[in-house]
Amino acid sequence: MESISVPNGSWFVALPDSDATTVVVDRLRSYVSFTHAHASGRPWIIGSGPDAGPASLVHAAHGGTRLLVRGVHSVTERDLLLWARRIRHLSDVDRLTESLAGSAHVLASIDGQVRAQGTVSGVRKVFHTTVGGVPVAADRADLLASLTGAALDPVRLTARLLAITPAALIEPLWSGVEAVPPDSWLHLDANGTPHTRRWWRPPPQELDRTEGAPALARALADAVAARVRTGATVGSDLSGGLDSTPMSFLASRATHAAGGKLVTVRIGVADPTHDDHVWAERAQRLMDGGHVTHTVFRPGELPDMFAQVAQPITGLDEPTRWIRPVARLRETARRLGAAGAVAHLTGHGGDEVLPVKPNYLHDLMRRRPALARQHLAGMRALRRWSVSSTVQALAERKPYGPWLVGQADDLGTAFPSGNRPLFGWEYPLRLPPWVKREAVAELADRIRERAGAAEPHAPSRSAHTTIDLARQLGAAVRLAETVTADEGAVLQAPYLDDRVIEACLAVRPEERSSPWSYKPLMVEAMRDTMPAESLERATKGEFSDDFFKGQKRHRGQLAELFDQPLLADLGLIDAGTLRHMALAAYPPGLPWSALDATMAAENWLRAQSRPSTSVGGDNRVDHSG
Repeated sequence: MESISVPNGSWFVALPDSDATTVVVDRLRSYVSFTHAHASGRPWIIGSGPDAGPASLVHAAHGGTRLLVRGVHSVTERDLLLWARRIRHLSDVDRLTESLAGSAHVLASIDGQVRAQGTVSGVRKVFHTTVGGVPVAADRADLLASLTGAALDPVRLTARLLAITPAALIEPLWSGVEAVPPDSWLHLDANGTPHTRRWWRPPPQELDRTEGAPALARALADAVAARVRTGATVGSDLSGGLDSTPMSFLASRATHAAGGKLVTVRIGVADPTHDDHVWAERAQRLMDGGHVTHTVFRPGELPDMFAQVAQPITGLDEPTRWIRPVARLRETARRLGAAGAVAHLTGHGGDEVLPVKPNYLHDLMRRRPALARQHLAGMRALRRWSVSSTVQALAERKPYGPWLVGQADDLGTAFPSGNRPLFGWEYPLRLPPWVKREAVAELADRIRERAGAAEPHAPSRSAHTTIDLARQLGAAVRLAETVTADEGAVLQAPYLDDRVIEACLAVRPEERSSPWSYKPLMVEAMRDTMPAESLERATKGEFSDDFFKGQKRHRGQLAELFDQPLLADLGLIDAGTLRHMALAAYPPGLPWSALDATMAAENWLRAQSRPSTSVGGDNRVDHSG
């Protein structure tokens, strides 16, 4: 039998109700630790990994209906059994999905018809392909690629070299392996081709912040509580900002109610202009309770940025854009795990979903021009936009598809200057100068091919951008969960939960952002949860000092990573240009995220030569149900 590579840790495969799935089951049998069956008795879900702790699996069956929820959630077997008794059709699962707090895969088998879906942010993803003529789904793309012997798609890999890769181009890197859109579910039947069906659309942006704040407060509280088990210890970021501080107050409340403990963490910064510590220490004083302890990592106590970037990160099915801090993520997980924490709640995601990006002004000018002019005056003063560049940005009105075509045309040009308003549907799509012209042209052609049928995530540019940024970050958090799972406390991002995203999107963009206030929606939402003095902050920590010190100390890691790069072997980059710009003369105006993307892709390629699990590994016990 042809060998396959099976990832260590957690994974699952969903199968149609067909005898033809035997070939897939037989090839994976040695690696399976749990099995759930269709009503027919044929295998439906097979997988591996823990079913308890911060990520749990709940299963229920009634008649011809089977339901399974796996991830971070508060659903009990009794809850799911009640749902199983009510659900008659695959579309009925919408109501279950819309009721969930947390971040989980939802799978259903109803009279042999299969539904599989992840989350709106993509922290939970579903992939699919065809194995021996049978449609198969999984939560890992590399597993499906191994089952089919799929080849790497160099154009999809080139898309990962964009300074900012939009969610639509964060695709599985193997030909023939596809991702289910985060707003859709996959339908598998025994005889046909898999189909995706959209179940989620963003809510209308109709509420002011006082109307929308209570829903955000409830959604975030539920998201945090879903990650707190009875008697468990949980870690939480407490930087002092308006993302991590509210989350820590909610985590303090949730762990106290559950009879558990909270350990907050903050990374000390040597930069004397940094004021995170002032606000974090204030929050610590106000967060009373014997169940809370606070940890501050002194400057230099955790690994630097860029530490270990040349060491292949195994176990990932795509490059991680969080490669710069990967050593720090691991060490924080170890430290929190040593303190007994099973989860590490991060404030990442707050910047993506709480405020809106400046392109809300493009939408606002058409809805409420008088108010838009006031906001524009404030933003121009803050960001030093010229009148001409602002007028030019407002005048551009291309729908999403034609806008993408324009980005494809400019893919290999210079990045826009930092003092120009960016009012497009997404951040400008640009490849760094070390990407070869041929690779630029092939990606541009791929984007143009898709532009004709491309639809935005939402009708307005600001909502589209919020969703896209949440999905970009969701991809990073998904991989960070894998990186931290074996180290101790698993990283979790409550701000990327479906209900939290919906609560933010329901509020009008001009109520979520303002030139004159900082994250006003969060301030309004937390008035009854946090002391007023912790809601007064109007600044945000800046970490360039940390970045440049790490880059200087670990130039050897960069040199090692870019010595004979595999990306050059694939014909995607010019190795000499990359090494020169990464180590000697990084071009002014080129964002550092472009280097992050290339580091991530090169590291991932190197890791692919190290299989996750060799054939003939230890057998695991099957559990039928």
